Amino acid sequence: MAQASTMAVADSVEEVITEIGFGRWQALVLVASLLLHATAPVQQVGSTLTSAPLPFRCSYDNIQSANIAEVTNSTSFRTIQEKDIGLNDFPSQCLQVLDNPIGEQLTQYNKPLSDGVSKISLSQKATGLPSCPLIEYDFSTFDSTVISEWDLVCENASYRPLFQMTYSIGAILGCLFCGQMSDRLGRKRTLQIGGVLSLLSVIATSISPWYWCVIFARILTGTGTMLMLFPVYTLVSEISPSSQRTLTAMLPGLMYFLSVSVLAGAAYFLPHWRKLVIVCNTPLLLFVPITFFIDESPRWLLQKGRSSEAVEILRKAASQHKVTLSPSSSLILNKLGQMSKDIVTEKFKDNSNSNDELSTFRMLLACYKARGMRTIMIVTPFMWLLKRSLYIGIILNANNFTGSNPFQYVALSGAMGVIAIILSIPLSLKMPRRILLAGTLSIGGILLLLELPVPLEYFWIKWIMVMISFCLVCGAFQVNYVFLSELFPTVIRTRGFTFTNLIGSLGEMSIPIVTDIAVQYQWWAPSVTFGLAGIIGGALVPLLPETKDRPLPETLQDVEDRYWLDYTGLDEEAPASKDVTKRKATFQV
Repeated sequence: MAQASTMAVADSVEEVITEIGFGRWQALVLVASLLLHATAPVQQVGSTLTSAPLPFRCSYDNIQSANIAEVTNSTSFRTIQEKDIGLNDFPSQCLQVLDNPIGEQLTQYNKPLSDGVSKISLSQKATGLPSCPLIEYDFSTFDSTVISEWDLVCENASYRPLFQMTYSIGAILGCLFCGQMSDRLGRKRTLQIGGVLSLLSVIATSISPWYWCVIFARILTGTGTMLMLFPVYTLVSEISPSSQRTLTAMLPGLMYFLSVSVLAGAAYFLPHWRKLVIVCNTPLLLFVPITFFIDESPRWLLQKGRSSEAVEILRKAASQHKVTLSPSSSLILNKLGQMSKDIVTEKFKDNSNSNDELSTFRMLLACYKARGMRTIMIVTPFMWLLKRSLYIGIILNANNFTGSNPFQYVALSGAMGVIAIILSIPLSLKMPRRILLAGTLSIGGILLLLELPVPLEYFWIKWIMVMISFCLVCGAFQVNYVFLSELFPTVIRTRGFTFTNLIGSLGEMSIPIVTDIAVQYQWWAPSVTFGLAGIIGGALVPLLPETKDRPLPETLQDVEDRYWLDYTGLDEEAPASKDVTKRKATFQV
């Protein structure tokens, strides 16, 4: 009975928001969301351009020339003899040094010069690396990248993936904190904290002279981005009429992929990584001030018992839209305004106790006891991990696929993303979720494997296959957001989404290991890894229940009923076991 009363009040608030309509009130929040998604590409996939490896050649001083070894494959990086390097060659290979009898001289030489420039040639830079004491870069494509500034080659090559991986680590930390902060501090305050943190960390990244400071700043950037991303998505959803939520969810995705193409153009005209980071993060200068002018979510205010503030915001929204509220809506607002804090809190309280660590543990335990939820909790995080690896990996593999023109590769990736979103909307309305997801992921993975044997002289065929694969994966990425929200019941939907996204971030964090390190040993490693990720991810989809044209599950029992129907073919409810009864009591549904 209490649940029915809560649902009735919640439906009444939805009725008021629907009558207010979509306009100026939501527009500012939507603009903030678009600005945030405009900065996301340079953080998430920008390392393709900011941390691109430049062709280089190593050389020795006259003292060391006699100690050059023969070519060998015994080291962890490729080596070559200095005499085999032409004046115009940049083989991107390291030199190997034999045991040196005059070690003191070499040790003294191997210390980097204070100005970082060799006394022999102005184009050479002292690195302090035994296998590459002097280095020259080919700056025909980029003026400066993270790799060229800190010489992340040869012995330092293992530090290269950290630039991208640390952002993913920060994103994981942000996912852990953003839910609790958003629920306790509010959507607006969390957005402000995330915006300020991101802005300061971006400034630190662009001016820091030390690589390890940049790495730490990247962690903060990832954390700040997540503190903005989830609350702004929640805020837009909570203040938008139900008829407009599909549009408000689609526009940020379009902005993201358009910004991916803009990122490629900006990198072409600004081939210096520090300048690129500053320019592509300028939307934060608008985002942060906007967060001080937007309104808090009325739903969150009601959940916290602050009914007078919620009513005031809803009345102001109606005034901004020049809407005269109907008598029923006015009555709803009057009743809410007159309710005491205790009554409002009781009616709008979060029965799932999402901030309670014990409740979260009980949620996981209950899910794994039930057959249907156990399947969902095992399959969806693993599928999300594979999908995120495939989606981000294709973009981050740009420098391995086309070292001469990564700008075109990234720009086309953004264009394919836009096309994917536009096409995925009508397809998702007509096709079952499982068939659409399994087909796009599997075909995308197969195309990446089929691209491998295509000869280099038919490079245009390779381009077409990779871009089609990316388009399919982007479509799957968008549909999977909808599919995921339909799989989890209302009582654990937010926590289920956060848990799944956390596992997906682990896959994203591991991508640089494949694109930066594994590729040095086997050139085919990225295509095989990402291709298999798509095929395996597609094979997992049929294990999940179909959700298209079915009501959203409210309880764990609803999920079991649907699972029972899909896999037994019987049009009847699953037997309510003793465990199910306990779970329903635990979550007060």
